[in-house]
Amino acid sequence: MQKLGCFCLTCQRAGRAYPLRAAAAARLVHHRQQHLATRFHVEIASVEARHVPRSMWGNFWQQQKSVRGPSPMNEFPRRGDGWSWYTWPQGVVVVRVTLADGTTGLGYSEDGIGAATLMVNAHLGRIATGLDATATEQIWEQMYRSSIVYGRKGAAIEAISAIDIAIWDAIGKSAGKPVYQLLGGPSGKTVRAYASKVQPDDDLREVRRMARDYAERGYTGVKANFPFGPADGRSGLLANLRYIEAIREELDDHIELMSDAYMGWDRPFATAMLRGLAGLGLRWVEEPLVPDDIFGHALLRDLGLVPIATGEHEFTRHGFQQLLDARAADVLQPDVHRVGGITELRRVCQMASGSGIEVIPHVYSAATLHVVLSQPNCGWTEHLTNPSYWGAGRRVDPLFLGEPEVRDGTPELPTAPGIGLTINPKALPDLADWQD
Repeated sequence: MQKLGCFCLTCQRAGRAYPLRAAAAARLVHHRQQHLATRFHVEIASVEARHVPRSMWGNFWQQQKSVRGPSPMNEFPRRGDGWSWYTWPQGVVVVRVTLADGTTGLGYSEDGIGAATLMVNAHLGRIATGLDATATEQIWEQMYRSSIVYGRKGAAIEAISAIDIAIWDAIGKSAGKPVYQLLGGPSGKTVRAYASKVQPDDDLREVRRMARDYAERGYTGVKANFPFGPADGRSGLLANLRYIEAIREELDDHIELMSDAYMGWDRPFATAMLRGLAGLGLRWVEEPLVPDDIFGHALLRDLGLVPIATGEHEFTRHGFQQLLDARAADVLQPDVHRVGGITELRRVCQMASGSGIEVIPHVYSAATLHVVLSQPNCGWTEHLTNPSYWGAGRRVDPLFLGEPEVRDGTPELPTAPGIGLTINPKALPDLADWQD
């Protein structure tokens, strides 16, 4: 068979040749590899982490922390209001990665007590330092494997998530492109954001008002937290149904309605709830059980009454492989700040695509949006928000500037290189020296 050498000087000098029929494809791959190797091969010079005692959930937490609703602590007597009595302190680990050419990248994850911050500064940062920043798969695997003795889930993976996001931010800035373009470019689908969420209230008029507010702002999807769980018995079950019925009646038919039990039900209560909810057209019931009851989620899904969504409290592709193997969910909801960052979220999306499962990630953030834009099985993203009339005197400044706005239920397309975020010195004065 006739041979045809690549036309670049490097290949001619090396005497490389390819079969004629494969020459075009080979040249394309070779030139892309040469371009990436020469243009973007930059080592990681340093990895630093700082702990910030602020909530990464912003105004959403300001409202959420005091409302009633199901939680994994439901079977115990309440010792305070809302969710704030049992959750860990609000805090964030912010990571800055600096490349050898001076480019910096930012990443963050939830870190209530500073455990993830300690892991980055004492161990994981050292593992990533000195490696080629574009070798994201290798860096991730080294951090994961080196932390197995204390990691695999929880704070260690949140630490890895923050580092990984910061690395992608730096790569994007070095390349001069938004990260989603480095992940394969836009998938071609229109991405919609659903409003999260309608909060429980004893007055159904207020519940309807919240739902109507989101609809009037252009959202075509709205999620509601259930007010009651197993400890509230049959009366709580019936109140949950009236609550969902009121919201459904308030929304036009074209608006999707999602619901969230936040790990607060047991199998009998969840089964009874699904039977009552069947026929109301819910897009899904989210986290009806604690995350480790994978078999229980599969049993609920097998009932075929209401689609089941879960995954916001799952970690790494290994955890999601268990959900896929058990056929435990109709919708997977990985969180980029928990699952292992952009590298691992992309893996989960591709695994789910092979099984025909939709991925709708938990929490709206710039890092989340970049992945969602690039993956064909991601058509929605969650947007943690509040009613427009809520919050006089209670709203807080965002930790970061540059997060794409959501307008009429659609996220803006990111245009800035990297993730696109910068430190907000007003909210994070101790990190003002990390501003680009």
